[in-house]
Amino acid sequence: MTVQTETHRQAKDGRLRLIDLIDDMCAGRDVLFRWVRAAGDVMSTDIKTLGLDDTVETALEFFKENDVRHACVVYVPTEEEGGTGEPRLAGVLSQRDVFRRISPYVGKLGEERTDEIALRQALGQIVTRNVACASPQTPIPQMIATMVDRRVDVLPVLADEDLVGIVTAGDITKLFVRLGAIRRMYEGPQESKRLVDMDPAALLSSTVRTVQEIMTERPLCLQRQDRLKDAMEAMQAGRFRHIPVVDAARKLIGIVSDRNVLQHLSFPATQRRPDGEAFRGQLFATEEEDPALNLPVTRIMTPDAAHVLPDCSVYEAATTLHEMHVSCLPVVDEEKNVVGILTVTDLMRALLAVYKLSEALVT
Repeated sequence: MTVQTETHRQAKDGRLRLIDLIDDMCAGRDVLFRWVRAAGDVMSTDIKTLGLDDTVETALEFFKENDVRHACVVYVPTEEEGGTGEPRLAGVLSQRDVFRRISPYVGKLGEERTDEIALRQALGQIVTRNVACASPQTPIPQMIATMVDRRVDVLPVLADEDLVGIVTAGDITKLFVRLGAIRRMYEGPQESKRLVDMDPAALLSSTVRTVQEIMTERPLCLQRQDRLKDAMEAMQAGRFRHIPVVDAARKLIGIVSDRNVLQHLSFPATQRRPDGEAFRGQLFATEEEDPALNLPVTRIMTPDAAHVLPDCSVYEAATTLHEMHVSCLPVVDEEKNVVGILTVTDLMRALLAVYKLSEALVT
């Protein structure tokens, strides 16, 4: 492949995002995938932020208007703090954090005085601080490993102390999809099968083909008669965010996410600080007598959830995840019996393994 000189120069100068070069390649324009190596190549630079003094109500509107699940929260340091008037990253706020600060009665006839107080709460009281970050030069494998190991869906990207970008799990899913598109476009009957001659796109195509190869097999499932409390306890014990719901024959009827759980829990009278050890410890903190705990999972689940077969192409599944803005797909057989579950984290682990293999072959 040849590369136009101007395009190459723009990429080298950092004036052109390299994820856009992948889009160009998918459109038939000639570029090199090997440039996509660092966070700066895939990050989004269209960053919409919230401030520490913004409220929970403002955050709810922000997530809805921008169709996002995470936001960077910024502040402007004072002169005494060495500030120059430029905003600095204070932390990250997730949709889960906001859901946990309000009750399911907000905006409804059952809304109470405590809901009004919760909506006026400043984000400075709930933002997650000291978050993991990347720089534009952070290698993609290191970035993915950080997201997987820390179980986070977003990494702010800082250049010195300036917020210059953000990478989400959705961006990694998009990269996965683009690699598949590139590989299908350029593969041919005469292509080399030697691993050392393959770029990451080729390695991914050669090592990961179907959903069955990377899915989590025999996942824990909930039954119709299970309650919200059962879902919450299972998520904490297994340290996961999604659980398929099945009937007596183990056929898929829906899926419960941690967001489903959080949207139904009542606003807790006492807010606990993060435990550090307890998975979702603070988010799931609630009063023992909360009536929501006894809700059947069929009341809180997402019915008719999108799903795939085990022999589905991993790229088709990744495309579904990306286009539907979901982070997991139950895997079912021809009779709709649940045999596995595919998550964005599974995609990230597969992509991380391929990048590491590519690096090992080069060295």
